[in-house]
Amino acid sequence: MSARRRFPQGLGRDSLATGVAFVLLLTAIVMPPFNVQRSTYNYLIVFDITQSMNVEDYEIGGLPASRLTFAREAVRRALRELPCGSRIGWGAFAEYRTLLLLAPIEVCGNYNDLLASLDRIDGRMRWGNASEIGKGLFWAMRGARDVGGQPKVVFLTDGQEAPPLDGEGVPMFEDLKGGAIGGWLVGVGGYAPRPIPRTDADGRPMGYWHSDEVVQRETPSSKSAASHEHLSEVREPYLRKLAREVGFEYVHLQNYDSIRDAMLNPRFAGRRPTPTDFAWVAAAAALFVLNSRFWSRLPFVRRAVT
Repeated sequence: MSARRRFPQGLGRDSLATGVAFVLLLTAIVMPPFNVQRSTYNYLIVFDITQSMNVEDYEIGGLPASRLTFAREAVRRALRELPCGSRIGWGAFAEYRTLLLLAPIEVCGNYNDLLASLDRIDGRMRWGNASEIGKGLFWAMRGARDVGGQPKVVFLTDGQEAPPLDGEGVPMFEDLKGGAIGGWLVGVGGYAPRPIPRTDADGRPMGYWHSDEVVQRETPSSKSAASHEHLSEVREPYLRKLAREVGFEYVHLQNYDSIRDAMLNPRFAGRRPTPTDFAWVAAAAALFVLNSRFWSRLPFVRRAVT
């Protein structure tokens, strides 16, 4: 009797299927990522950390939330949607200057580090009580230019200049040109004026600012609306004007989708070679081979068929 007849008829095919699956699984383990051209995003995200950003005119989970807290949460949720290969960095604005906290880094490989550093951006980092928004935006643009990689800027602020501006505002820095950087100016806050919480250097509440404690805007006549710089609302007309001046887009942070939709706008995407893992293809092929050969022999499958 020949050797072929001594063994069950399907044994050779079983061995072949097992061998192929083993080779495919081994390939999945050792397969390196391949660079693939993909649409990715590159942003330097700057948070206004001045005291007016402590006004609680948002809600998270049904509870009052400050503008800064809601802005951070909106950005946190947007990070989940960014494709791998995208790069995100952090900045903070106070007084008249924006400081770079973290240069843009790849999102997927550094996701937990980005979230951990995002949680630490709050008012305790503030180094001054002034809030010269225009200058802060110009400094953010300069930082994005100097950091390399050509990131766009996302600048989140309520737009309240303190002390208030006289006239048309401040001219752009001489080394910057409108539209050279690009990005989003995001208006944060509600439209109803709210009292501004006052905090110490450690973030402990000290009541609210009063009208005689802040510089009020001069009104040209008695018919003009009274200045209320001790109260705060999103200064949308000013932010829209500032956005046009620097060549940015403007969006109001109404909900979480506002910042996500802005950051994922295809006009701000770039085609870049991105390391992409295809190991799952080999692993799925191995599973398919094993499934097609052995699935029908499993006891619970045979009972279901019979």
